[in-house]
Amino acid sequence: MKYPTLTYLGRAGDFSPVRSMVTISGDSEVLIENCRRIIECSEIRCCMMSAGYMIEIWGSGLSAASFAGGSASVTGRVQSVTIERRRDGAE
Repeated sequence: MKYPTLTYLGRAGDFSPVRSMVTISGDSEVLIENCRRIIECSEIRCCMMSAGYMIEIWGSGLSAASFAGGSASVTGRVQSVTIERRRDGAE
């Protein structure tokens, strides 16, 4: 049996995930996977960049509970989540 030969001459960063997953747990937690950076996090608004999307969370008592492994967790009383696509994946 003949096996295909795979060759890749690009950068290792080219294999980074290109999508994000947002998980909302009731009205108390939002988990954002593939989070690139936290732009702002106050008690009423958290704003993050994730794979070409700006994710805005509004509520009360909000805090960034964790930011590890490319994921960010926001806890508090969540009232709304807005996802806005950034032009050409710009951050």
